[in-house]
Amino acid sequence: MRSLSLTSLVISIGLLLSILSVSAAPPSPPPAEGHADSVVDSTESSQSMDATIDFDATSFASQVTNGKGTWWVKHFSPYCHHCKAVAPIWSKLSNDLVGEAEAADFHFANIDCVANGDLCDAHDVTGYPTFILYQDGKMVEKYPSTGARTYDGLKDYTLKHMTKNTVSAAKGSPESVAAKTDGQTTEKIEGAESAKAVAEEESATSKENANAEKFEASTTSSPNPNGVSVPLTFSSFTKLVTSTRESFFIKFYVPWCGHCQALEPAWLELARQMQGKLNIAEVNCDEESRLCKDARLRGYPSLMYFVGTERVEYDGLRGVGDLVAFANKALSARVRSVDATEFEEIEKKEEVIFLYFYDENTAKEDFDALDRFALPLIGHAPLFTTTSPILASRFRVTTFPRLVAISDGRPSYYTALSPKDMRDHLKVLAWMKTVWLPILPELSAANSHEIMQGRTVVLGILDKSKDEEFELSKKEMKAAALEWIDRRVGQEKAERQNQRELKEMKIEEANDKGDEKALKEAQNMHIVLSPRKEVGFAWVDGLFWERWLQKTYGIDVRQSGQRVIINDEDNKAYWDQTIDGQPIVPTSRQVVLDTLRTVIDNRNKIKPKSTTSKFVNLVNIIKQADAGYAFALVSFGIGITLVIAWYWKGKIRRFSRNVSNGSHSIIPSSVGGGKFD
Repeated sequence: MRSLSLTSLVISIGLLLSILSVSAAPPSPPPAEGHADSVVDSTESSQSMDATIDFDATSFASQVTNGKGTWWVKHFSPYCHHCKAVAPIWSKLSNDLVGEAEAADFHFANIDCVANGDLCDAHDVTGYPTFILYQDGKMVEKYPSTGARTYDGLKDYTLKHMTKNTVSAAKGSPESVAAKTDGQTTEKIEGAESAKAVAEEESATSKENANAEKFEASTTSSPNPNGVSVPLTFSSFTKLVTSTRESFFIKFYVPWCGHCQALEPAWLELARQMQGKLNIAEVNCDEESRLCKDARLRGYPSLMYFVGTERVEYDGLRGVGDLVAFANKALSARVRSVDATEFEEIEKKEEVIFLYFYDENTAKEDFDALDRFALPLIGHAPLFTTTSPILASRFRVTTFPRLVAISDGRPSYYTALSPKDMRDHLKVLAWMKTVWLPILPELSAANSHEIMQGRTVVLGILDKSKDEEFELSKKEMKAAALEWIDRRVGQEKAERQNQRELKEMKIEEANDKGDEKALKEAQNMHIVLSPRKEVGFAWVDGLFWERWLQKTYGIDVRQSGQRVIINDEDNKAYWDQTIDGQPIVPTSRQVVLDTLRTVIDNRNKIKPKSTTSKFVNLVNIIKQADAGYAFALVSFGIGITLVIAWYWKGKIRRFSRNVSNGSHSIIPSSVGGGKFD
């Protein structure tokens, strides 16, 4: 019976680990709303029933080259992700417009370039999918590579050319002039080696032929003229971005990346909303590996905002609203001057402000250095300059230039020992990063690492749906943060004063004794404050981050109400109770501060909880293998099972051998003298 139960135990452990490996696998992200991939499954089965015609070399020659009418042909590869994404849109479009197409002698068709490579090469197809318009046996134009591959974008293009064909068919009508113009265009295009050559020869006023080359010519006058994301190569990136002072928001991606595919609809919508405002571009890192290597990417997709060679990486949420908000902030990121009245209005809107005081003696080199900070500060805090004597008096600035960070009316000063320190871009920026967080920032995907790492954080988990309680909680938490800051400043001031007094005492003592060596040592004493782990305050939207908060801290504001936890990210520990075992509530400033003091002074006086167990940590290490981690976890489970089986098998054998030799008893020695009756 014992061996049977052990076997059952081993099998159960193996099954448990195998099930865990499957359940732990990261779920595939749901298709983003509006993404072409989201409709592939529902329409793929009907694709063979659409109104398109599949061509090979023979049928193409008979119906297009030697035929009449207008043909819009999709050249594709069955292995291309973008082709798969646009397939259901193409199918739906041909079905929806079948009546109009028949009246206009307009036809939809497909060419598989894997099966008909020579045919695609003959028409200079260099990427997939490529849409080419043919009329009366001649190639008219390629659908622009920057054109929208959405249903509406393709439909607008189709209807425009259907209308053109319908009116041009009316002989002798005024529209026949347009038909002749089209014929002249066709003759001009005939024999062109590629659509690129066509675009270079034709007038820049033709929007249908807009491509990367035309975009290059237009960026100097108007950013993003067509509202599209422009693909960049190594050469065009150098020409358009790094060699100019134009602003570009650029997506670095690879076609096979799931997160890149999910981002695509939002990125296209961003490009549309930024038409005429901001250049939106993208780089395919499979095709431009050298460019992406030079960019030192951390992963895919990577989103970066460039102004010339200066850049800042966007690491916030990737919804359309988030991207547009960042883009608008980036566009307004510039250094401008303010007076005292304007500053008062700005203070009402901004939690943190950088203010640069200068006078008539400030050198040009100082202003040149200042311009470099506008870009890194995007999304953090605005930077203003001023010569206002009122502001200088308010913030006690008497030397110029001087850089001050103001948070909730409290100034922090950058210490510059020489003019060189004010012009040291990296040194000043490093200081800015230490002071650009608000006193009570909202935790987000973009700033979570900055807020949580390397310090103890008092995190309010708040419910924005309860307006009064939410506002009261924020008010009390900010007051607690300010009180804690004042307490820390007071402690440091007292410690600094004590060390000064100790130094003076040692100097006096050495003088009294006439001890030159002791005097020199006393004079060289440095004031060094005791190391203290930094404490920060923040709040998080308990409804928006509901799943993460439940998984990490076991807190659900819908059920438990608003709560405060004190988090130590470095040690994966947190506290969610007071010393009396009660929940920490954000509406009581005193409860928050008393618990924080207890945790800081003696972290074990209130038993901390762990955000992850040791086994979960091990699973997370295995998960870092990404796509292969599920297999690794199964292998790990099997390996553990075999080790346990081997271990217990040996113990059972030794146990059986000892019993048979009479040298071992299962009865404790204190009962029955260790012998069998």
